[in-house]
Amino acid sequence: MDPTHIMNKTQNLVIIACLALVAVLSTYTYLAKEKQPSRWYTAAQVTQGGGLYADHCAACHGTSAQGAVNWMQPDAAGVRGAPPLNGSGHAWHHSLKDLTHTVANGRGNMPPWRGTLSEAEIAATLAWTQNQWPAATYKAWSEAQP
Repeated sequence: MDPTHIMNKTQNLVIIACLALVAVLSTYTYLAKEKQPSRWYTAAQVTQGGGLYADHCAACHGTSAQGAVNWMQPDAAGVRGAPPLNGSGHAWHHSLKDLTHTVANGRGNMPPWRGTLSEAEIAATLAWTQNQWPAATYKAWSEAQP
């Protein structure tokens, strides 16, 4: 048998194998993206929100949005500490409208940020906190939205 014929056959098999691998990986990537809901916010909002969060929220909610220690336990006055906003608390049970309302108007010991933060800045801050949520938490939140 001619050596060039063997080489051409081998090259063809390698090319076919590479194309099949590319097809499998492309399909996997496509399906993985389809399983994840698209986020309502942009990367620019997350970046802006990170700075706003650090300036206005981290003192109470923690630098990583982990919330106050023992946040579920009321203090002597019956007030709970700042809850986590990283997806491990209850924030993901609330709609974006409710979260925006809470940030703008305050709740419990949390001060209202309307007047200090614009609507766009409140949205950016919420974008940053939601970006901390695990994918499964965001997916559950997204599916529960009206």
